[in-house]
Amino acid sequence: MFGDKENNPSSAVEAVSGVDSESIRDGLRNVVASPEFQGAERLQAFLTYVVEEVLAGRGDRIRAKTIVEDVYDRSPGEGRDPMAVVRVDAGRLRRRLSDYYAGSGSDSAIQIHVDAGGYAPRFEQRGPSAPKIPTATPSSSSTRLRRVLFLVGGIAAMFAIGWLTIGHTFSSARLKEEERRADDVREALFNTSPVKLQAANLAEQSRALLFPVLDPERLTLVRALFERAIVLDPDYFGGYAGSAQALATLAITSPPGPSRSELEAQAVQRATRALELAPAEGWSHSAAAVVAMAQKDYDAALAQSSRALTLSPEDVWLRNLDALIALFSGEFERAIQSADAVGRQANPGNRFPHRNVIASAKFHLGHYAEAIKLYNTAAREGDPISAISLAYLAAAQQRLGETEAAAEMLALTEKAWPDFPIEALFLSLFRDPVHALEITSPLEEVAGAVQVPTRSQR
Repeated sequence: MFGDKENNPSSAVEAVSGVDSESIRDGLRNVVASPEFQGAERLQAFLTYVVEEVLAGRGDRIRAKTIVEDVYDRSPGEGRDPMAVVRVDAGRLRRRLSDYYAGSGSDSAIQIHVDAGGYAPRFEQRGPSAPKIPTATPSSSSTRLRRVLFLVGGIAAMFAIGWLTIGHTFSSARLKEEERRADDVREALFNTSPVKLQAANLAEQSRALLFPVLDPERLTLVRALFERAIVLDPDYFGGYAGSAQALATLAITSPPGPSRSELEAQAVQRATRALELAPAEGWSHSAAAVVAMAQKDYDAALAQSSRALTLSPEDVWLRNLDALIALFSGEFERAIQSADAVGRQANPGNRFPHRNVIASAKFHLGHYAEAIKLYNTAAREGDPISAISLAYLAAAQQRLGETEAAAEMLALTEKAWPDFPIEALFLSLFRDPVHALEITSPLEEVAGAVQVPTRSQR
């Protein structure tokens, strides 16, 4: 491609596509030092390598195999498919370059492109921006007035736009990074096997169906979806992690006996496999946390859930589960903190029980009026509704002396979820039975006041 220089590593190409090599290197330095490439050391090394290879006259020799050997310092035969990593990194690199030239590098005179289908970069020299055309500026007093009004209006508009957007700035950047990582994972799986991508998509979509978490019929259906993901790809950890969570939660909602023990055993098996396949994934540890809670090992559940958040701090699903585990472990302040973070992290349209968790924690801390307000807000916003949240609401109303309202809420709960074992479930969920009694005692009072027997009295 570049004549004799291909066989002389010490030689350098003075210009590529009409762009001199020093300008290209200046552009490269700006790219790797940019905010868009911050923390992406492997992508920095990837880009630097392919650019320098082209400048050294070896652009036509760039292959996935050479990148594996020279950049990653690995053998092409090492691991499951190291060259698939190159394909994924190339996709990540293209997206980062696109972000850079749309962001902090928008004024760059040199643009570096790594087109799909190859790894050798091409370089584009951009011309100077078109000069601004001056306009006539009459000096009449009316014109000056219009300027003042325009300036005042502009300032007002800036403030309005600022109020609308400032609260979303960090959230948008975080969501963009999450989407980028998700794209990377999907591309990696697709390049390895479309079936693997199908399994990952199914497992990811099934996570959204886990809430409300204490609906046995729903959990049975969700578990079947995760099991299908395992069939599609027995080596994908997400199917096992999701199945473990569904099985463990089904065990929690089941009375003591052989059936519950079998569910727990299956959950342990699935969670163990998830950790074997992906020990660095937060979801694996979160699944183990739910299993530990089903086994009444709340200390282990809290520790595993903390580890999950350390590994995957932006995973809003794991933070939801952390809030629930903290609530039932009696760690009410932690439950509020995690649930509040969910509210900040969640995408529009997500239906998480974070407001219900905060309300429940507030109930146990004695803030009954605040809890009622939060439960009502959660219902208006379309958050998941369950017999548990309505039981909490009735108990809070009773604690404030609103027996009539509490009786109506309890009757609605009985009608919507007939034969639902509320008292037994609370005793099964909480680490400390006292916290369960804080809910069931006012419900007993309500039932006695209106002569409606509770489930435990029947």
